[in-house]
Amino acid sequence: MALQKTIALSSGLTADNAYIRIDTVSGYKGQITISVNSYVSQAEFTGGQGYLEQKMYLFVPSVADDALNFIKQGYVYLKTLTEFVDAVDC
Repeated sequence: MALQKTIALSSGLTADNAYIRIDTVSGYKGQITISVNSYVSQAEFTGGQGYLEQKMYLFVPSVADDALNFIKQGYVYLKTLTEFVDAVDC
């Protein structure tokens, strides 16, 4: 899973339909840190091109027996944030 949306980069440039994915997950049941990288496109990511921007986010995961895995929980969390509210799953 990944997300797609137009983003404003910290450099002031805009990336139309950027490919946004969780690249790393670390932590424990009390707090998960996810590294979210934005790429020009899925094709650029698949082709080995570097990311445009990286941001870190923290959330408290569910460890219930029926909970989604931590990566899926990360995407659910991201979509609760204002900056990702209009992101499309891809």
